[in-house]
Amino acid sequence: MNKHRKNKKSLINTLFIIVIAIIGYFATQNIDQKNTTSTPDTKIVLSNSIEQRPLTFKNERQMVVAPLDSLGRAVNAHIQLKNSQEPKVKREPLTVDPVGWHNYNFYYKSNSGKVEKAWLMSRGHLVGYQFSGLNNEKRNLVPEPAWFNAGNYNGMNDSNTASMLYYENRLDSWLANHPHYYLDYQVTPLYKGNELIPRQIRLAYVGLDQNGRTIPIKLGGGREKVGTAQTTLVTLDNVSPNAIINYATGTATNTVKKGY
Repeated sequence: MNKHRKNKKSLINTLFIIVIAIIGYFATQNIDQKNTTSTPDTKIVLSNSIEQRPLTFKNERQMVVAPLDSLGRAVNAHIQLKNSQEPKVKREPLTVDPVGWHNYNFYYKSNSGKVEKAWLMSRGHLVGYQFSGLNNEKRNLVPEPAWFNAGNYNGMNDSNTASMLYYENRLDSWLANHPHYYLDYQVTPLYKGNELIPRQIRLAYVGLDQNGRTIPIKLGGGREKVGTAQTTLVTLDNVSPNAIINYATGTATNTVKKGY
């Protein structure tokens, strides 16, 4: 009798262990299924996902500007042109503001050591007006500090290799020196998440002969890298040494004091 009871108890324990194991198995399967269930991708497609590649050669002037994204930000601007196809129309004043635009009259320290004031921000063209002929076109505008855009806090300095102007003027000269060739020039703002102001601007440029064969262009400046299809890539920081920029909103704080 005792032996029978022991066998019965042993059988019950075994069945209990099997039931627990089965429950654990299905519980694990449910957890795994929850973890692998796909959810809709609601992320904004950022401009740094834009493909970097020359436009298809058509032996004609081409200008392609991407639509604004859902935050109203400029995404990409791309041109292919010869020197003779540069705009001849007189540039009109800028009257539109890109998203995130704010401006401040900030102190800066000049080369002479004197502390002066100048407006911090510019409405920066992705593809410069000297190529595009586009001025009041939001799809081609982003907020850029004057120091980054024009190479100086006040006025212009195209020897500043951290500025857009350094590359724009040298590309313009390349076109003038190669009147029968095309320039393919793509400019892409690089944003972090949903920030309104790009943290960087990516330039991609290459020459094309009359048959569409690529001709690498090297401008110096210490920032050039090799891109797709023999293009030259340059990535520039959208900054100004006299300010801390809040890229999420476009506001800024002056880092130079009046009595510096």
